Amino acid sequence: MIYILLFAALVFIKICIFSFLTMNPQVFFSGGNDGDYYDAYARGADLVTSSVWPDVLRGLNEFGLYSRQGVSFALMILGVIVIPMLVVRLSTEQGAARNRNISYLALVMISVYPTLFYYTLDIYRDVAMLFVFLLGLWAVRQSFESDCLSSRLTAAVMVLLLGGVLFLLRGYLGFAFLIAFLGCRLVAFRRFGLFTHVVPILLVLNFFFALGYLQPLMKYRSLFDAFQGGSDLGIRFDTVYEFIPDFLLNFFGQFLGFFFPSFSAVVLFFLESLPFCIGLIYLLRNRRYANKFVDFIYVFSVVYALIWLLGNDNLGTATRLRMYNYVGVLIACFIVYQRKAYFIQAASLRRDGSIVRE
Repeated sequence: MIYILLFAALVFIKICIFSFLTMNPQVFFSGGNDGDYYDAYARGADLVTSSVWPDVLRGLNEFGLYSRQGVSFALMILGVIVIPMLVVRLSTEQGAARNRNISYLALVMISVYPTLFYYTLDIYRDVAMLFVFLLGLWAVRQSFESDCLSSRLTAAVMVLLLGGVLFLLRGYLGFAFLIAFLGCRLVAFRRFGLFTHVVPILLVLNFFFALGYLQPLMKYRSLFDAFQGGSDLGIRFDTVYEFIPDFLLNFFGQFLGFFFPSFSAVVLFFLESLPFCIGLIYLLRNRRYANKFVDFIYVFSVVYALIWLLGNDNLGTATRLRMYNYVGVLIACFIVYQRKAYFIQAASLRRDGSIVRE
């Protein structure tokens, strides 16, 4: 009950903040962000687009259903209420291992995720993408766990459709999602190891870099040179010999958040990255309790993170890109926790039963 009350209090606070900002448009729409670009395109400006999101907004405008405040309100409802409820649903294990009280903790944890709340304050595509991603996770889980063959097949079709939507919203996000759905059947997270997974991945990446196969990502990464922002890491993967050390620095700086160019980066580290690191360590230490759904999250997280880590050099952008990794690991942690508690309890009962019989 305490988690429900905390969630309700957080929802009330967020709605108050949103209402204040919408009533003060000079603060809410202060300029210089992606929301201005999306709004201009929705209203008919001839701009270059990189995803389907601006076209969705323009379509709403053509049907007379678009307003910046209205879309922002819808995204706020998604980010503040719907997405946390979806995370709870996905974090709750099925069957005898189910512990809804524990999974409600995920409700509070996702509700205090600052980056998610920030992107509910305007017409950014990130909240919509996270919503589609979570629907995709639900479909993936149904395709693994449903007792009915027709339900599993229907869920698999939904996975492909939602993966296609993610691809339209952000190409490499959809690519990683679909690859994970196909590849997770070949990978078992419970067998994860430094020399069985991490070292081979680094060596293969280094090999691809030497052959020039990573040049499209390197070219995109070089675009950050033109901006020279204060939150840029300045890592450019200049040589084959320095690739692995540079990648590890890049991983610790962007993915784990050990890069502090400003005070806000320190705050985000303690609110986002530190809980994620703790959860990641817990997940690795208890990986033997993983199931096929956790295997999917693992494969997706690796593929997706590899792409954006190689193509991005900015910490501010990284906080947006890594949401799917962070939320995925949060869900996986709660599933593993419940499965571990169930198996430990079952083993204890079996031992007690043996003692009684003896």
